[in-house]
Amino acid sequence: MEIFSLDLGNKQTKLKSSKSEYVLPSRYLNQADMPMSVGSSTTNNDLHIYSVPFSDDKYVWGRDIDGLHLDEYLADTIMYGNRYNSEAFKLLANFALGLLASDFKIANNQVLEVVVTAGLPTGDYADQERLRSLLKVLEGQHQVTIDDQIVTVRVRKVYILPQPIGTLYNELLDDQGFIKNKALLDEKVGIVDVGGGTILIDTILNFELSGKNRQQFNTGVNDLYEAIASRN
Repeated sequence: MEIFSLDLGNKQTKLKSSKSEYVLPSRYLNQADMPMSVGSSTTNNDLHIYSVPFSDDKYVWGRDIDGLHLDEYLADTIMYGNRYNSEAFKLLANFALGLLASDFKIANNQVLEVVVTAGLPTGDYADQERLRSLLKVLEGQHQVTIDDQIVTVRVRKVYILPQPIGTLYNELLDDQGFIKNKALLDEKVGIVDVGGGTILIDTILNFELSGKNRQQFNTGVNDLYEAIASRN
């Protein structure tokens, strides 16, 4: 059984499996909104056509989606509150699972069974309703068509982790999973994560997240970019 790691961030989507790693924008384009003049871009760039059974439309997604300069048409998953219940997020999550599954030949003619790990901002992680919403999106069987090739993946189990834990493990463990920095086990560690749509400030004490020394701000570098652009 394969393990898929998903970080469906507001600005970037980071994906990993035993086959490969991907970092893509968390935005996609409805194929119907693509002007005819750039219609051939999907063959010349890292862009692919996605479709899923629960939507009648087709969508364009890939590393080069921002290079089309069609910001007014792109479906952006930067949002707060009800993000995990939104249609945009559900589509993005299915695209992500399909992309990772497409690296495995078995997914082309059989059901690829996987375990998924997903990271959440600590504020979202502490919200039981948001956890249930994310589980509902990820669990179960998913069929995704990518450039006319159907892949099927069944998510047998989902593990949801607070994002700061991943940062701590990165500093604590080596590439083989052995402890390389024992001092972190006993220290009070502060982690600041500045993302596209959020700023997370967390404290880890005695290897546990502190429920008191924590802040989550619904702003990030995307707001900074927009503020800079508005001054030009």
